[in-house]
Amino acid sequence: MTHFEGKFFTTIKTIFISPGKVSLDYSNGIRKKYFKPLSLFLLLVIIYLLFPLTEGLNMRAQFHTGNMLYGNYAASKIAEIKNEAGLDDASFESIFHSKGEKVSRLLLVVLIPLSALWFWLLTYKRRPYYFDQVVFSAEVNSFYLLWGFILFPVLANFFRYLFLNNAAPITESSWLIAGFIPIAIFTIAGSYRFYNLNKWKAVLFGLLFLLVHTIILQFIYKFILFVIIIHLI
Repeated sequence: MTHFEGKFFTTIKTIFISPGKVSLDYSNGIRKKYFKPLSLFLLLVIIYLLFPLTEGLNMRAQFHTGNMLYGNYAASKIAEIKNEAGLDDASFESIFHSKGEKVSRLLLVVLIPLSALWFWLLTYKRRPYYFDQVVFSAEVNSFYLLWGFILFPVLANFFRYLFLNNAAPITESSWLIAGFIPIAIFTIAGSYRFYNLNKWKAVLFGLLFLLVHTIILQFIYKFILFVIIIHLI
């Protein structure tokens, strides 16, 4: 709770009002008025851990077995574990989901270096230092975490309670749309400011990152998550 000070709220306000400004100022040495980007992301992960308003990326076992990249591997490992431990489908699913609750949230940290690597590959002539890319990656993913995992679930549950009498739960598709469309818009606006791109290049940059971010989450993140969970069972 001691981290909730003026710098925290100033940083959050700036992120929402002026995407990319925190990264631009921080990379140019203007840092005292802002929360450290990596610390901000980690703090948001902790908030998400303490107040899990949505399952988010804590996918159940069938989502891994249905993955087009590593689904067959996941299915064989699950069958092996179930056979060795003598677990039925329901028991395995319960254990798998329980083990994944905290791991899936803490593992979100991998988004920072992977996103930064992609940013660097696209803009190394404008921002040759990987540190700058990590700063911008932390800002983009902090927005993604803050909006997609915290604010959107709060607003969605509020409107469900107010207008729908809790009749319509948050579906995975609605959560993905609510998460990915704003992050694309944020990345477009942020790259326009941080990398000094023209409007069309910023749009292309944001759309490409949306595709890459989806690949990172759906394949790299989920595969690492599955491997960790399966070794914890």
